[in-house]
Amino acid sequence: MNSVLNVILTHQSAGEVAKMIAHWSMSVPVRNILIAYGGRNNEFNRIEHTQKFFVDDPRLRTRDHQRELQSYTQLLKSAAQFLSSHGSEHQFVHLAEYDHLPLVPDLNARQIERLKTEGADLLGFHICRVDDTSNPHFLYHTHDERFMQYWAKISRRSELEVVLSMFGSGSFWTREAFCAVCAMEEPFPIYMELYLPTLAHHLGFRVRDFAEQNRFVRALANEIPGVDEARREGAWTLHPAKRMWE
Repeated sequence: MNSVLNVILTHQSAGEVAKMIAHWSMSVPVRNILIAYGGRNNEFNRIEHTQKFFVDDPRLRTRDHQRELQSYTQLLKSAAQFLSSHGSEHQFVHLAEYDHLPLVPDLNARQIERLKTEGADLLGFHICRVDDTSNPHFLYHTHDERFMQYWAKISRRSELEVVLSMFGSGSFWTREAFCAVCAMEEPFPIYMELYLPTLAHHLGFRVRDFAEQNRFVRALANEIPGVDEARREGAWTLHPAKRMWE
């Protein structure tokens, strides 16, 4: 079975979440959508979608994500519990933020095909190796001697110094890799865009890039084309699209 669990992280109002789910239902089955909610509790209770969970974690609810070292650890553990409660129903996990817009009707099929073509366990956007570089996130973390020591302690790789980075708005995982990463306890605060791909790599999983899709997934709206243009140019998804559900 090649079913994909699409975990969508959002903090928006119940009405906006309903609009978002309606759009997503044109790309993936509604039954395969799991809402990870990081907004207000009263809005969470108003969301009519059955498959949902509330994330009460201050390290998810950061404002300056990079400096406050935003974490997805609690979110991922809750998603892994959902996976476990549904047996072997889902063999892949697609993690996306609310403003990462799906554009094609066969999104999950394309993701599975790309994963298998790459022989990968995790596909991410803008994957790159950042150890021994001037990457600011890497340099910040190396001030703490525990950072590099941790990878050496848990790694199944011969190169213990590898540190990877990925853009955090969307990723696609095999169930095995996702659950293995979720089973680990974050040893101390590590920014999620370094922590997730680096941990997957050192646990022995193959981390690969979305390649030509990277140009449709950027930090700022002025760095990407509009929705219609992106579709014409072959985009599977688009980020950021923050005002779609208002």
